[in-house]
Amino acid sequence: MSLSGTDLLEIRSIFKEELREELQPIKGELEALSNDIKEIYEMISDLQKNAAGDKSFEKLSLEKKILQLHKQLTNAAKQAGINLPSH
Repeated sequence: MSLSGTDLLEIRSIFKEELREELQPIKGELEALSNDIKEIYEMISDLQKNAAGDKSFEKLSLEKKILQLHKQLTNAAKQAGINLPSH
């Protein structure tokens, strides 16, 4: 028994479709992993930026450190909707 050219094309088409369906979940997982890796790189970059900022912060006078921390705390409180005491 031999297969015709049409039979072979149909078999090939079925095989390709099955293969696509099998690979679909893997593509989703690869995309999710890729996004996770991008987020990790962004977090590392942010940490490195913060570390550089910490070095410059350490060089500030005590008064400037307190003022800078006060400003950051005030901004964070505003974002959180918290009213800080004014004393």
